[in-house]
Amino acid sequence: MRYGSVSYMLRMSIRQHGALWSIIGINIGLALVCWLVQSVAGLAGHPAYPAQWLAMPAAFDAFVSRPWTCLTYMFAPTGLLNLLFNMLWLWWFGRVLDDVVSSRRVWLTYIGGGVAGAIFCLLLTALSPSLGASALAGPSAAVVAVMIYAALLQPDREFMLFLIGRVRLKWLALISLALLLIGLGGSANAGGQAAHLGGAAAGLSIWLAYRHRPRRHKARPAKETVTRKAPEITPAMSAYRNDMNRLDTLLDKIKLSGYDSLTQAERTELQKLGERLGSSGKLNSDR
Repeated sequence: MRYGSVSYMLRMSIRQHGALWSIIGINIGLALVCWLVQSVAGLAGHPAYPAQWLAMPAAFDAFVSRPWTCLTYMFAPTGLLNLLFNMLWLWWFGRVLDDVVSSRRVWLTYIGGGVAGAIFCLLLTALSPSLGASALAGPSAAVVAVMIYAALLQPDREFMLFLIGRVRLKWLALISLALLLIGLGGSANAGGQAAHLGGAAAGLSIWLAYRHRPRRHKARPAKETVTRKAPEITPAMSAYRNDMNRLDTLLDKIKLSGYDSLTQAERTELQKLGERLGSSGKLNSDR
């Protein structure tokens, strides 16, 4: 696949999943800034750990002095691998959610899951200080909320897992919850596990709150109209218009039923359309 078609598909993905790309961008951007500041400060001989400024204290008396951290902690980096897996998990399950609900509700689920995770962590620390964490950081609780909400909306949606094969979304969610429950008792990171359960509770609560409302697939942004005399329709323009109409049809099918619903012929056609339209856009911009 040529660079032009990759660029085109990336633009289409950002257009369809703007909320997810925004959340991922904020997480990655803050992580890079924190790591850069930490590296520069270390080289200068003045160690600094900016991720700790975003983390939420698990003790309630310390949290009261920094209440805003119940929002910032879910964007605080905890390590490269942790960030990588959380963003991949968010992308996989977030796309399922974003195909069915509005971008605003995607944000609501992410933020609501993070706040619920903070509350559960504070409660655990208050009830059992020996199990509580010293601080809470990372997007895991918010990502769990997205996962649970997506699994409740489309439980039979299938994912292809490496070395396992196709697995339905509901089983992935159940296995994840079971692992969270197993890890809660006596775990060295029980505060973090409690936050995960808080995220799961938030995902369930949001699903219950919206389950009786009709689902509305998000409409595509309207194309910009230009008030000028229409040019003469040429064969090239007619072919381009037909390609765009066919592409819209395939993308609508993906949004309704997922990429896996495409036949092999439709997938090949989608790739060729991306290449042709990407080349057409480049030629038009060079004129």
